[in-house]
Formats: sequence, C-alpha cells, structure tokens
Amino acid sequence: MMSLHATSEMKIPNRAERLKEAVITTFSKPAFEVGERLVEFYEEDWRKALYWLDVSGLALYFLDQLSSLGLQCCLPEFVVERLQQNLNDNRIRTAALFQETVEISQAFQQRGISFAVLKGFTLTPDSVPDSALRYQTDLDFLIAAEDATTALYCLNDFGYRLHAVSGKTWECKAGVIGTPDIRNIYKVHTQRSVELHLQPSCGHNGGEARQNRLTRAQQRSIQGVMLPALAPNDLLLQQASHLFKHLCHEHTRASWMLEFRRHVMARRDSPMFWNEVEVLASGEAQGAIAVGAVTLLATQMFGNFAPEGLREWSMGKLSAPVCLWIEMYGRHALLTDFPGSKLYLLLRAQLKTTVATESASSRRLIFPFHMPPQITQPEVGERILSRLRRYRIEARFVCFRLRFHLVEGLRYAIEASRWHRRLTGMAQ
Repeated sequence: MMSLHATSEMKIPNRAERLKEAVITTFSKPAFEVGERLVEFYEEDWRKALYWLDVSGLALYFLDQLSSLGLQCCLPEFVVERLQQNLNDNRIRTAALFQETVEISQAFQQRGISFAVLKGFTLTPDSVPDSALRYQTDLDFLIAAEDATTALYCLNDFGYRLHAVSGKTWECKAGVIGTPDIRNIYKVHTQRSVELHLQPSCGHNGGEARQNRLTRAQQRSIQGVMLPALAPNDLLLQQASHLFKHLCHEHTRASWMLEFRRHVMARRDSPMFWNEVEVLASGEAQGAIAVGAVTLLATQMFGNFAPEGLREWSMGKLSAPVCLWIEMYGRHALLTDFPGSKLYLLLRAQLKTTVATESASSRRLIFPFHMPPQITQPEVGERILSRLRRYRIEARFVCFRLRFHLVEGLRYAIEASRWHRRLTGMAQ
C-alpha cells in the first residue's frame, strides 16, 4: 500500500463538526483531553448534535464511555437526562428483540431449518459490551437457500410477510408502519423487521469460504440461551464486509466502525485468529480489500489499534486511489448526518468489481429520475383521514430526498473536479 498523506479538501468548518470530532475522541483519548474538548461546547451545540448522535448509532456508546471516564459533568444536564432515558427505552426494546430472536430461532430449529443468527446480539461481548447500548433496527438470519421457503412460512406464524427481495436477501415485515420520528427510535416499535440472508449450498456461485460460512457456525451462549452464530473469524470478516458495503453507499454509521475496532482489539493478541481471517478473506470477493479499507479508516478515526500482521495483508491490498479516498473523504462519510452524501461514487469508480459497474449508472445515482420507495403502508380498512395523513408523510419524504439529491449532487460535482485533479497528480 502506498503511504499517502492526503489532507482532505473538506475542512471542518464549524462548531457542529468540531463537536462530532470531540465525541469521536471520547473513545480513544485520555479523560483529561476528552474533558478539555467537551467543555468547549454550549447547550445549543449539543441540541444540534443530538440528531447525529442518534443516527450515527453512537449516542448510547457515548453515554457509557463518559460514565466510565467520569465525565458526564461535561455535558449539559438535559443531554445526560435524554441519553439516560434513551438507554432505559433501548434496554426494554432490546429485551423484546432478543425474546423474538429466541422464539424465531426455536421455531427454525423445530422445522429443521439450517440457520445462524447474524450481527445484533452475536456482537457481544467482543464488539459490544452490552447489547442495550446498541441501536438495532431489525433481526438478521443466515439461512440455507434450500430452507428459505420453509423459513418464510415459519415467519408467517409470527405475523411477518415478505416485503422485498434484493439479491440473496429477503426482507420481511410485521406490524403497522408507524410515523417516522427520531424521538422514538429507542422505543418498542409497532413494526418489526427480519432479514433472511440466503446461503447457497456448496457448489454454487461464490468462493469456498462464503459457501461454508453457515456450516462453520457455532452454538454460542447468548444471554444464557444457546443460539447458532457465525464462527469468530467469519463474524469479523462479515463486519468488515458490511461496513465496506455501506462505505460504497450513501450512509455509514460511525458506531459500526467503533464496533469493528473493538472486535479487532479484543482479538489483537491472537496470531492464529488473524491467520484464519486472512485465509477466509482471500476466498471472499473483495474480502481483503474490505478488511483493509475499514481498518485504515478506523485507524484514521481512532488511532493505531490493529496488529501489524493484519495491517500488512489487508491494507497492503488497497490501491493508491482507494487509500486516497479514505484519507480525503472517509471521516466525512462517518461524521455526516443522515442520509449521508454522494461522495461514495468516487470510491465506487476505483473498484474493479460489479460494485462499480452495476446497472444503475453514476448519472442516475447522482440524480435519479424516479420516486423514492414508499415508507408507509395502508392499513386494512384505512379511513380517509388516515390516508391523508399517510400521504402527507410520503410527501415530506419525497421533499427530503429531493433536497438530498440537489444538495449532495452539487457537492459531488464540486468534489469530483478536485478528486480528479488529485488522481492526475498521483499518476504523474
């Protein structure tokens, strides 16, 4: 990997961005330095930052870290009270999600379905010290492809119906879609979601490592319940692949990067583990690149943390333009508010895979000429007032997406010019 020292052309321009940076330092700097940075900000700064704390997934991790450092006094009282209430709500919501995970898993087992629980609760304790600190939106299961239909029938018994199919992922939903409200994201939702990730049988498309991920699954005790989960090396590789996938799209949660870093640090002194991850990554499409990219960005965000062997075989697989993108735009990808930005298109263009050549052209991604997907669904026997209310929600969402495409499309056009100048300078 080339050693690149690109200074981002996207300077941190205001107090809001400085506050986000201060939050990030909370997880890697000593208490005295963190305290000095946090006391710089006023109540109004924190009010504006609460939205980003929620959508980045860092809010409850931030509260927990401040508690361990004894620095809750550095925040306005109303911020601490809100974060504590969010934690209380999320603890109840997480308990409900875990109970449903257990019940669905037991139903799968009774029907002889080959499966493993993905992400979520399986990230504890290596990546997540307490599941209640993690904002989880849905349940994920890896399912043998031949068992997918049986699994779908099984989910029907829990009220789920197939909602969408994207490649090898089946999204199922249950309950009534509530009104989107950032203030209630930690509460138990009226709607639930399950994603089934289909695992092809051996002999189908994909590398051997990917084909055998399900067969390598292990029984683990999670909150006192035995559940099938990915093997530890598969779990870390899946985290990296999931993160890299989101870096190649509009929005990436900063909390995912923190969780990846914690997982690496938990396994730091296990050379055999990293040898196994290297072997698995070599059999995955873009496996080593995914691990290298997220390791480089996590290092940029939190400082050095990865063992030397991991850095050599993963970051060494990165091309100079990919490294340049991470150094120029990686922090922005994690610190920007939802729904993110379009600068990921610059990264996609550097990847010699289907990610960069998928059917949707860059032009259509910059400004798509189609309506966004619906975020509400009509209820049975919907009344006219409910319908009008639902139409209003949809109209607001359309305006929200339109503004995003206009603002971020313009930003992309400006940055693309600067980006290509940097690439040209590298080639000379």
